Amino acid sequence: MDHLPKKYWTVCAGPSRLQMTAKEREGNATGRTLRIDVTRAGLRPSAGLRAMAVRCVRLAMGRFGVRVQKVTVRMAEPANPLGGLDQRCRMRAWLQAAGGVRAEAINGKMEAAVGRAAARLALGVAWALEGDPYPARRRPARMTRPGR
Repeated sequence: MDHLPKKYWTVCAGPSRLQMTAKEREGNATGRTLRIDVTRAGLRPSAGLRAMAVRCVRLAMGRFGVRVQKVTVRMAEPANPLGGLDQRCRMRAWLQAAGGVRAEAINGKMEAAVGRAAARLALGVAWALEGDPYPARRRPARMTRPGR
């Protein structure tokens, strides 16, 4: 144990896949980008909380491309009737072909509430744009007893 490494992790040379480059910010082939608005009841969200919410929304909505025009994220801390505070996140997506899709999640931590709301919003958008996102289940063949 004479030699201990000075670094325990390495840093990626390029930008992360979830970060947008300058060319992507300018617009895609159709000239439209996804607009994400993040607000919090009573005060401005911190830079870290806003960045985490934008990252979750981009991750969840990325597969739909330009079919999603705008997403709003609203965070709040409503009072729990049993005592204490909950963390609530409401999201709404505006689609090109259909109307708006809404999703809400309540959790003890804001990060978990944002992640759950983004996952539910992606499921709702998939349902609105593509129909049922789950493949149809195959029913097993009906078994009959001999002699019946």
